[in-house]
Amino acid sequence: MLLRLTLTILLSAMQATSRLSTPIPPTQLNDIATILAHDEGWPLGNPDYTLDPMTPVADDGFDSIGIYKQAHLVRMYSVDRTTGQIVDFMRGCQVFRFPDLAHFEQRIRAQTKAAPLTDQQLAKKAGCPKLTVVNTRWVKTQ
Repeated sequence: MLLRLTLTILLSAMQATSRLSTPIPPTQLNDIATILAHDEGWPLGNPDYTLDPMTPVADDGFDSIGIYKQAHLVRMYSVDRTTGQIVDFMRGCQVFRFPDLAHFEQRIRAQTKAAPLTDQQLAKKAGCPKLTVVNTRWVKTQ
């Protein structure tokens, strides 16, 4: 009985771990980046701007996609796979808090059964001293 209980607990933990480390599908990552880019004001309709998923060297728990202007990285969106929270830890240690992202974050947390991280926890996970909130359109393009 104890062995069966232990195996059940171990199997549940392994399933949870594999569910938590499953990458976000590229199409979903692209959709989220498109929403965020629009929210911030990036002109993705301009052919000089492109989105490109980024492949990490090591699994840090984030899936990232970059906005490039003429092949130069101008913004990076990194989605925490367990909470759905989105940060840019390459270009300014920022966390994105736009209302139209709430549904996405809630859906990720419902799948992973995770609570949102505090700003301090998310900053630490992203390797930032602190995070600045971005929640308004700010990009001015020519």
